[in-house]
Amino acid sequence: MTISEVLRDPMIRQMLRADRVSLSEFAKLLEKTARARNAASAEEGAIALMPRVLIERPSAGSEAGL
Repeated sequence: MTISEVLRDPMIRQMLRADRVSLSEFAKLLEKTARARNAASAEEGAIALMPRVLIERPSAGSEAGL
């Protein structure tokens, strides 16, 4: 469901009335949550696309010339 569909849904409106939550406050909550979720998804996508670099350190027992 989109945010506008959620806000028009009769069952959701009934629940909001029963809980004494205004439609405008609920809309603000949905929009804020959607923005935060989109930002988190964008960050995860950026991290997943970053190449991984592995730098191996010589072990204590290895010889420097080999």
